[in-house]
Amino acid sequence: MKHLQLKQLIKEEIINVLKEEEAEEKEVVDDIKDEMSSVLKALDDELEKKSKTQNEGLLTVAGIALALPAIMGLIAKFGKAAGNTVRKVLGKKPTDKGEYNEWMAKLGGIADDLHHLYMAPIKGIVSKFIKDKAKSDKVSSAIFHVIVATFLIISGATAVKALQAKNLSLTTLEAALTAVKGGEVKAFISSIAG
Repeated sequence: MKHLQLKQLIKEEIINVLKEEEAEEKEVVDDIKDEMSSVLKALDDELEKKSKTQNEGLLTVAGIALALPAIMGLIAKFGKAAGNTVRKVLGKKPTDKGEYNEWMAKLGGIADDLHHLYMAPIKGIVSKFIKDKAKSDKVSSAIFHVIVATFLIISGATAVKALQAKNLSLTTLEAALTAVKGGEVKAFISSIAG
């Protein structure tokens, strides 16, 4: 086999592997779209209920904190569904370091895809209730990081240093992981907003 033919075969194999990895990530995202849509609808409904009890009809950061137990129930439901989907498609967390890094890269790709799909709707919902844009953006980001932390924990990823995601802050994600594991999500989101 000539050198050029070998190079072409290697290139084609790399392209095939990349296409398979993209297909796996897309399958996970497609499988959890409906679940995430129901979480967003329920988030909007829960915040709307809380806003009706507030004087000016606007939900404050404190009001979001009051709504968090219900929101967390929804996020936990979503996280369980997403985690099960990840395990079904990508398999369990590997023990080999190279395979683990590859698995985490795939999870990072899924998190980035979810960010592109859902960050705008989350911001849209939260901004209806928190008019300060900076606080609204921080709370939206915190909610998204908690969602990702929940699905990572259920997927088996309890440490995220190997996660390769463009749209997530690893520091915030580690704090969200700690908050979810310790049952301190309300304090986490309140501290982000404050």
